Amino acid sequence: MGWFGGGSPSKVSTVSEVNQPQYLEDLPPKFEDKEPAKRAEPTLADAAKQISWADFNVERFVGMPCFREAMITGFQAMGVLGTVTFLIHKNPNRSINWAVCGFFLGNVVGWEQCRSLRRRQFQMMENARKANQEKNEKKWDEKEGESDEQLKKFKEFNSK
Repeated sequence: MGWFGGGSPSKVSTVSEVNQPQYLEDLPPKFEDKEPAKRAEPTLADAAKQISWADFNVERFVGMPCFREAMITGFQAMGVLGTVTFLIHKNPNRSINWAVCGFFLGNVVGWEQCRSLRRRQFQMMENARKANQEKNEKKWDEKEGESDEQLKKFKEFNSK
């Protein structure tokens, strides 16, 4: 007899521990540990097959950081070297050669300058973020009277 008049006795299921933590090393593995299939080393021919004409569109280059600055510097160097060489030697062929070389040299110099500035800016932003995080952590250390749960949320949010 059950609680509600059933003729058969009710079945009792086993109850597992609710509060016991389950660790990752206690669980069975989801995937088998097997060696990945060995692939052949990529070659230059494989890389060349993946290049397409769509890789060389204007939108792709204009979207690159530092592309504009590098091009402007290259054109300036081309104009200056071409003009100065023409004024000194009065030889158009020689002037064009120097102008083209100046364009490529100016591009490289402009690109490297811009990338160096960007790296420094990113480092400064990272240092500022760390300093701000340390300042906030000191504030939280001073407020020990408040709950630890808020501190955990704060640290979890700042670790992202």
